[in-house]
Amino acid sequence: MKIKMSHFLVLGLLSALGFESQARCTLVTSINASDSYATALNFGKINLTSVYLQPVGSILGNIVVPSSNYNYGTVQDNSIIWQCDEADLPNIYFLAATNGDEPFGGHVETGLIDHLPDVYATWWQYIGLKQSISGIPLSRYWKKIPITNYEKKNGKINIRLADLPPLEATLYRISQLPSFSRGSFCHLSMIVSGSYSSGKLANGANSSCNQPSAYLQLTGNSSVSFGYSARDKEGQDSNTSFSFWPYYGIPYGLNKSNTTLSNIPTCVARNATPLINFPPISQDEIKNGAIRSAILEVEVECNDAMISGTATGQTAIGFQPSAGAYTAASSLGLLTTQGGVKYLLSDQYGTDPDIATGVGIKLFNAASNKEMNFLNQFALAGGGEDAGWYPVLQGTPYLIGSNASGHKSYMQHYRAELKAIPNTTISAGKVKSTATVLVKIQ
Repeated sequence: MKIKMSHFLVLGLLSALGFESQARCTLVTSINASDSYATALNFGKINLTSVYLQPVGSILGNIVVPSSNYNYGTVQDNSIIWQCDEADLPNIYFLAATNGDEPFGGHVETGLIDHLPDVYATWWQYIGLKQSISGIPLSRYWKKIPITNYEKKNGKINIRLADLPPLEATLYRISQLPSFSRGSFCHLSMIVSGSYSSGKLANGANSSCNQPSAYLQLTGNSSVSFGYSARDKEGQDSNTSFSFWPYYGIPYGLNKSNTTLSNIPTCVARNATPLINFPPISQDEIKNGAIRSAILEVEVECNDAMISGTATGQTAIGFQPSAGAYTAASSLGLLTTQGGVKYLLSDQYGTDPDIATGVGIKLFNAASNKEMNFLNQFALAGGGEDAGWYPVLQGTPYLIGSNASGHKSYMQHYRAELKAIPNTTISAGKVKSTATVLVKIQ
């Protein structure tokens, strides 16, 4: 009897030790991946015009969506979503996939025929969506996403909302409508204009589509114990595998976004001066008000029915600073009320000791001498000149012809001036700035 009792106690002790040594992850703050809580992919206004101006493969919009845009219950940036033992870290990871069970949310990889991998059909005709997290393109099949940000505390790691990696989304013009055999939660005819919440079908009727585009969840290998079993596995098809749904993941989608499609005659930027070199200038010269200037040329080609302007439905041009230049301008208080940027700063302003400080680039329309702002952070349409948008044919651009009937090409000239920024300390160094020319329907 004693021997048997002793044997029982030893087994019980081993079992207890085994249980205590297994790492564990728990969901701390309630989240919800239901359709209505999708983190919005806000592209703003997008436009699909002729294939001549926008050939297949053209990018219609590109955005980066931070996790802080997720909106559910009381979840905030610093909310702890998941908590794991510190020992778990090498064995846990995110999984991400498109909304594989929805033909217009990530079921059909329509971009392949156009040599655009990982581009999936949307509910807009001839527009595809590519989504990436941490540089990893999403597909129907669940992919590992590494965990790079977290908080260490008392032997635990806390994964907060702000620690989730941002999602990059890009819209492309594609040549084919999706072909599929499964049903849809949206109208099968697809829309030709409007938004997911109020779209226009080809027959003129209105419809809506409340379907997300992607999901993110937390999981790990078999050595990690989770406080819930509703998880999926790497490589599974999200068309049929969505065990996490709806209480253990974060959704993303066009269904809750402000993205609206129009079909309006417009212009495109064909060419621009790729590099501007300013003559050298000394620190004393620039402190005393001296400037250096250079001319920037931009060639645009326009449909003859296009209307140049900044009102709704008109075509405008703007210059978008790099992310680093925008961040630096914001920290110096150089933004307008609409988020436009008054001075273009160096891409690594304030972070690279070799970069000059206290100096920036002002932009002018060379014909009218009109001072111009640079675009706001996301270059969303609207806001006019204060946001950095100007009529595409403002001033007196040179008419240089066109290769297609019903279109004309123009050469616009802008003047860039390197000068001192008021009320800042000037230090010597290099100026290396980047801006992207954008032509967009407002």
